[in-house]
Amino acid sequence: MKKLYSLLTLFVFIMCSCSSLNSYYSKLEKDMMTNHTEQAQSLTSSSEKSYGNKNKLLYYLDLGFLKHLSKKYEESNAVFEQAKQIYDENYTKSISAGTVSLFSNDNVIPYYGNPYEMAYVNVFCALNYILQGKDNEAVVEARQFDNLLKKQVTDSKGKAFYTDDPFIRYFMGIVYENAGYYNDALVSYKLALKNYEHANEYNLEPPKDLISSLYYLYTKLGFSQEAKDLKEQYSVSAPVQNGNGGEVIIVNYNGLSPKKIDHITEMSFYKAWPYFTSAKIENDEQEKAQKVISAVQAGISDSYLKIAFPQYERYENRISSFIVEELNFENKETGLQYKSYEASDIGTLLINALQDETSSVYAKTIARAVGRYVLSKVITDQVRQHENKDTYGLSILTNSVLNIANSLIEKADKRSWRTLPEQINMSRIYLPEGIHTLNIKYLDSSSNVVSQEQIVVHVEKGKKTFAITKSFKS
Repeated sequence: MKKLYSLLTLFVFIMCSCSSLNSYYSKLEKDMMTNHTEQAQSLTSSSEKSYGNKNKLLYYLDLGFLKHLSKKYEESNAVFEQAKQIYDENYTKSISAGTVSLFSNDNVIPYYGNPYEMAYVNVFCALNYILQGKDNEAVVEARQFDNLLKKQVTDSKGKAFYTDDPFIRYFMGIVYENAGYYNDALVSYKLALKNYEHANEYNLEPPKDLISSLYYLYTKLGFSQEAKDLKEQYSVSAPVQNGNGGEVIIVNYNGLSPKKIDHITEMSFYKAWPYFTSAKIENDEQEKAQKVISAVQAGISDSYLKIAFPQYERYENRISSFIVEELNFENKETGLQYKSYEASDIGTLLINALQDETSSVYAKTIARAVGRYVLSKVITDQVRQHENKDTYGLSILTNSVLNIANSLIEKADKRSWRTLPEQINMSRIYLPEGIHTLNIKYLDSSSNVVSQEQIVVHVEKGKKTFAITKSFKS
């Protein structure tokens, strides 16, 4: 009998030993939505314990990006290097902790990361280097991205969901060109155009700036026929490059990437009466209320089964694009306006990636729920067989405790890189050499101005100047 008590205690402990980052992310979310980047970075820096050892990768991803937004570029790259190291260590590691997750949930195993997350780490690291004047170091990030994709294709035999990225190919083309690696830039631009046109699941148009840059390199490197073909297909010309000026590239991180929520299904029987419910848990209040309701329902049920699947939910963000005005304070006149374009749809990428995993996630989740159900019935039957006058009713109590434990433990793995933007918008502008004040107006889908800010850029002759902005408006 003591063995049964020990087994019951261990089972309940395993099932209930899970932690949640919901409270922490609620605070971080508010800072991100109000563009309080420094405050968000300070919160994350002081919250390493909240992530725990199993979520170290997420901690470094969040902290690295927030330091990037806070213009602490060298610190950001140091943090991102730690994230890369963890990902590399986990890539070849067998998920031995998966056995435990069969009786609990996936939150008890480490967060191993995804290749598309590491691809965007390369983007942010490259920008960090460029903004420090280290153009060649930025090229290293571009080559790491190439190696990441090659490894994905090789290891999956071409069957991996994420095998290329139109935006990152485009951006790394800019990185190569910025450092003078024109042949590499040409290859990257060509792959970007191919992906925007043929392998693009995000319904994004190829940016005109991409086509112009590709045309420029074709002509610069002597590929006259390719330049002619491109011009005929797109009616494009080389970008207007002022001989006395340089290019300003504005990279705008817009919105917050979608967050994962629980989509739960519960089935129970009480004296042969079936009970079925299905619901989405969208916030902390709903989760707390659902826990109580589920626990009560489970406690009074003869049989109980609960299944939770992850589902992405987008944030409401009024901003969809921006325009740039060059301000001339000497005569108080506003110069030309430059409209942005959407270069990357990270939100759709995340949703598509989860949908690609749906069948395996469903199979594992259902198998786990059924396995826990069967195990709880075995334990209950064992207790019932050893009942006597002194322990009468213990099997009923055991069944209730295990049902309640099942209701509390079953939750989807909602972990993701939460600080990522939902989309990346860009604008590329050629301006005369000197210091320029640019007014950025953020627009909604109807081109109404939602908010605006001013940035100052120092344009150097023949150089590219990068500027980063962040936008969100609920």
